Amino acid sequence: MPKTALVINPWVTDFKLYDEWMHPVGLYFLISLLKFNKWEVHYLNCLERSTHLKSKRYNTADFPSKEMPKPNLYKNIPRRYKQYGNSEELFSIKLKGTPKPDIIFIGTGMTYWIEGLVNTVNKTTDIFPDIPIIIGGTSATLIPEIIKRKLPDVEIYSGPLSESFIELINKKKVCGELSLNNWEPTLIDAFQIIDKHFHGPVFTSFGCPYRCAYCASPYLNNAFQIRLHNTVIRETSYLIGQSGITDFAFYDDALLYQPEKNFLPLAERINCLDGNIRLHAPNGLHIRWIDEAILDAMKKCGFVTLRFGYESGDIRHRKETSAKTSRKMLAEKISIIKSAGFNPSDIGIYIMGGFPDQKVDDFLEELSFVSSLRVEVKPVFLSPVPHTPLFDYYAEYYPQLTQEPLFHNDLFFITQLPGWSYQTIEEVKSIARELNKKI
Repeated sequence: MPKTALVINPWVTDFKLYDEWMHPVGLYFLISLLKFNKWEVHYLNCLERSTHLKSKRYNTADFPSKEMPKPNLYKNIPRRYKQYGNSEELFSIKLKGTPKPDIIFIGTGMTYWIEGLVNTVNKTTDIFPDIPIIIGGTSATLIPEIIKRKLPDVEIYSGPLSESFIELINKKKVCGELSLNNWEPTLIDAFQIIDKHFHGPVFTSFGCPYRCAYCASPYLNNAFQIRLHNTVIRETSYLIGQSGITDFAFYDDALLYQPEKNFLPLAERINCLDGNIRLHAPNGLHIRWIDEAILDAMKKCGFVTLRFGYESGDIRHRKETSAKTSRKMLAEKISIIKSAGFNPSDIGIYIMGGFPDQKVDDFLEELSFVSSLRVEVKPVFLSPVPHTPLFDYYAEYYPQLTQEPLFHNDLFFITQLPGWSYQTIEEVKSIARELNKKI
């Protein structure tokens, strides 16, 4: 008799959350592994979008939410603190309607979403009090000890699906055997059990060759690996054919790296797919790899959203940004992007606040420069991520970072730095909006 697993994508607690093509891809791969091993799998998504909330541009949308008590740490942030996703009542109904599982898997995202994770676990154990729960994913890998302290009755799995994960599951007598032998990770298995698709993920590679000081990608994936293009095309074709999906977002950390091996041949195959699709790159492309061949391929296969990780052109922060680009290179690359036929509103440049010794005036000067190139400026603020150089740097000044995940919240942490405040952040965002109106 096949074993039964319940896989859950938990609630998010934060000041903000928007469905800009969000997918828990790690859980999708877990579902693939379980189904490959002939397990019966049920999936509950606490971040399920409500059909009552109208889709916005390119099938993005708000999540349903409810206001939650604001943690004391955030008392000086004049924003409502919310739990995003479906209601607790609906989640309980869905749990009660799920066959009793042999084991429950719950994913994790940002470290400072931990209260949403705790609420999910507590609600789940109300219905299934005696079922073992394993928590994995990003936060489980970055802060396993803290999660274990807050949720002592669960088991934490740190790292990607691997032989160590197989050993962990196979040691549990209540569970069936799992094996990685001949398994090819595919997202289709998850697509088949998701009730409603609004958009789709395209995931062509694991890891990133760069070592930016604010990013934990090297810790989460210790090697850069390109997926089989046949698999990627099958996944995309499935959502086009079965669900009529038109909007797809790339989830790669380094989509344009080694373009002759990955992006260029894949783009040719995407261009041959049936369906009038739109492609989006919200993760922050590396602009130094942009050239006419790549832009031509992007235009032909349907890209409409280009986001680039600039962060800072200040020479003082070249180490933190892996010297992604300079102001001169940025200007040159944006010129050829526009010449390729992309509109200024298609092009967004991420600018980061929160680097060591960075002043508000420095940040505003970056906004002004990038806006002068007639593209959209996208201000973002540093979230100190465990196991990164910038986390270690700031932990010397703010030791709370090592014990309290809520301290990692980008909206909160930036207000702790000299010269920054919530009012300053709002002023920066207002300036960015005004600059973007001029492009």
